[in-house]
Amino acid sequence: MKINIKHIARLSRLALTKKEKEKFTPQMETILESASVLQEVDTSKVQPMKKRIEFKELREDSPEKPLEQDDVLKNAPHNENGYIKVYGKIFGGIEES
Repeated sequence: MKINIKHIARLSRLALTKKEKEKFTPQMETILESASVLQEVDTSKVQPMKKRIEFKELREDSPEKPLEQDDVLKNAPHNENGYIKVYGKIFGGIEES
C-alpha cells in the first residue's frame, strides 16, 4: 500500500526531515497493510458487543471548589496579563511582547 507521508505530516502539522520521511514511510505502509487484513475477516455472523450501563455504576457527580486564577498561573511555565501563554509547533512559538 503506497502512502504519501508528506501529506500525512502536513495534516498532522509535523515537520519531518527527509531522513524521518524515509524511516516512517515503510513503517506506516506496514501498519496500514496489517490493518487491511481486518477487512478480509468475515464478521457477518458476529453479534455486536453490548454492555448495559447501570446508573448505580456511575460515580456521584459532586461540584468542587474551582481553582483560583493565581494558583493556576503559578503552575504555568509562561503567563501574561492573567492568561496562560501556550507555545509549540502548532501555535508557532511564544513571541515576546
